[in-house]
Amino acid sequence: MNEPVLYYTPGTCALSELICLEWIGEPYRLCRVARDERASEAFLALNPHGSVPVMRFGDRVMAENLALLLRLADTNPSAKLAPPAGSPERDELHFWLSYIGSRFHVAFYPVFKASRYSDREDLAEHLKQQALLQVGKELAFLNERFTGRQHAVGDSRTVVDAYFSATGRWGRRFFDYPAVSPEFDRYLKGLEADPGVARALKIEAGEIEGPDGALLGHVALA
Repeated sequence: MNEPVLYYTPGTCALSELICLEWIGEPYRLCRVARDERASEAFLALNPHGSVPVMRFGDRVMAENLALLLRLADTNPSAKLAPPAGSPERDELHFWLSYIGSRFHVAFYPVFKASRYSDREDLAEHLKQQALLQVGKELAFLNERFTGRQHAVGDSRTVVDAYFSATGRWGRRFFDYPAVSPEFDRYLKGLEADPGVARALKIEAGEIEGPDGALLGHVALA
């Protein structure tokens, strides 16, 4: 089995890689990993941190979202998911990847798992509300930066758009996007209309198991 395998959990940032694999269009396989399975011996052998995404490329296993997104872009140049190295556009891509990973993505950690920061149940709601204040600030920033833009970098899709497709939706259950961040909301809705994004969402939801198109099917964790 030489095709890349993406280990993912629905609802996580691993959707980024799934979208990119659909955009690339080369054969790949998936392994759906339940949240509790990420603490299993089989999964920890792949990634001791117990997090997704993880990808297997032949005998090589890689983890961490940014590393995987850049590898997928750089090893599949015909998909044009990243500008040339050294260009101003590539600098902008690096900015956005760093921003999502260090500010937007992590702002949600206390919202979804306050226990990471405190084992006191009485503080959980406080931590969540404080985190949502920060998410709100990021949505205001994104609203300004995405005014009139269809893509994060230049005029075509990149791995940044895949990353925002995965993480940008997380705030919808807490915020009225059209009211608090209408430009970012418009940008996200435009991405959702992309055939590759729409298909990746169906795969994540279990509506497509494969083999179907580039997706050859799912494999077992163990």
